[in-house]
Amino acid sequence: MLRLTCTLLYLAIVSISSSCSTVQGPVIAPNTEASALNQIPIQKYGCGPASLINAYRFGSPKWNAATTKIVGDTDKQQFDFMVKYYGRIFSNHVRATMRWDARSGINGLDLTDMANDFQTRRKISLPKLKHTTHFVKKKNGHKELLISTHKHLVKSLQKGFPPLLSIKRFAQRGSRWRQVHGHFVVLYEIPGTLPPDATSFEIKYIDPWGGRIKTGTIKIPEKAFYAVNNAERKPTFRKSPTLTVDFPQSSLGRHLVKKNERSATIFAASISP
Repeated sequence: MLRLTCTLLYLAIVSISSSCSTVQGPVIAPNTEASALNQIPIQKYGCGPASLINAYRFGSPKWNAATTKIVGDTDKQQFDFMVKYYGRIFSNHVRATMRWDARSGINGLDLTDMANDFQTRRKISLPKLKHTTHFVKKKNGHKELLISTHKHLVKSLQKGFPPLLSIKRFAQRGSRWRQVHGHFVVLYEIPGTLPPDATSFEIKYIDPWGGRIKTGTIKIPEKAFYAVNNAERKPTFRKSPTLTVDFPQSSLGRHLVKKNERSATIFAASISP
């Protein structure tokens, strides 16, 4: 009787263990109780610094430590501190230009430098952040890009840092495609795994425009478009070189596109450890 009981107990444990290993839920930002910074009452073009602060706030305790080094009691004071001391520095990527410009915001490379400069100068023991572009490589296609991008984002969240996502809209004006809008958001939730036949995955993200958690989709493009990787030394337009996004709860520059113009909203890059 004892042997039978032990055998049944063993089988039950194996069954539970097996089921747990095959079922994986979403990966969520560690600090779900954090309050998001809303850029609207602070700065129209402040999505970059605002998203960086939100990433620290929603991260693990290790990354939360950075928030104690951001001077200010209010969202505006903290935003102004980051911009004043780490944004008003000459860019290493755009000649004779400050990292931060109140009339146009900040690009991904400069935002990454801002974050690392802040962590270093404030003596915060954190890994350096890296700017990664998500464009199709020569030997791979969109399916491989979807898989590698998903893994990249999951890995960052598992490390405790909700990655910043760089979203851009390109529009066709005449015979040329041009970037008409750029925005930064922070990843809040992502599926832990993708099915083999996946062509997209749904995420939740923290939009600094309103300071709200919203839902959207990152997917393989359905229509052709042209976009450029501005992080390259010699940026050139390529045909459908990225994944696209469908964020119905965010404007993302829709008001800048005329009725007769084609446009595409792309997932251009991420900032993560």
